[in-house]
Amino acid sequence: MGATHARALASSRTVEVACVVEPSDEAAAGVDAPRATLETLPDVDGALVCVPTRLHLDVVTRLAALGLPILCEKPCGVTSAETREIAALGARLQVAYWRRFVPALREVRERIRAGGLGTIVFVSSAELDEYPPTRSFRDPVSSGGIVLDMGVHEFDQLRWLTGQEIATVTGVAGDVGWEAPVPGDPELVQLVLGLDGGIAATVTLARRYPPGEVCRIEVVGLDAAERLDFVAPPDGDETIASALRAQAEDFASAGGEGATVADALAAIEAAERAKLALGLP
Repeated sequence: MGATHARALASSRTVEVACVVEPSDEAAAGVDAPRATLETLPDVDGALVCVPTRLHLDVVTRLAALGLPILCEKPCGVTSAETREIAALGARLQVAYWRRFVPALREVRERIRAGGLGTIVFVSSAELDEYPPTRSFRDPVSSGGIVLDMGVHEFDQLRWLTGQEIATVTGVAGDVGWEAPVPGDPELVQLVLGLDGGIAATVTLARRYPPGEVCRIEVVGLDAAERLDFVAPPDGDETIASALRAQAEDFASAGGEGATVADALAAIEAAERAKLALGLP
């Protein structure tokens, strides 16, 4: 993910990658910037944290001690308890829910807020990956598993689009996949959510989708409906890169359009309720 951010920022006119802190030579090779350590950082204006989820608390804590503003990859901790510890640091922290910077999604949100769809009654969202990540990454100890790793995007998106909080979560999981199951990380999850304003929602998460990576949303109101595949082949990677670039530029300018640590906590708490309902670790 660090290399993905770096590629997206290569064309930014306002944000420059000044250095990369990365112990792996192979990983660092994917970023065109000088190497550094947290002890030998040059004079930088902020830090983008793209380490594995299990390391978020440690790295964010060390950066906060340096007084640096931080843009941290989601989900900002493996558990809600870790996220509360991060919140207690009092650092200037933005969490990388990049979908908030996809123009087509922002237009849907504005239409919802303006009443263009009428009263919203139902929202359906899906995140479908072309191929699963590595088995070591899928280990819930490392990434939190599919519900935390992928689901938090959907939970944050639901809150951001509707302005409502997630009240209830239930669902089912399936392990029919293209490779041997990973304990604690189902191949497919289908969730049904109730929001506190009366909206019903569904969330689909899949580790394998042969046509290619797709992120999809449908919002149904009493007057109209909006359906959008905002990430889809063949230009899904560019959509994501543009959103990552816009997100970093907002962070650098303190624009305030990004997700806060409180937003991240709400998404993780919803993920924990989902994991409990599914019987996942």
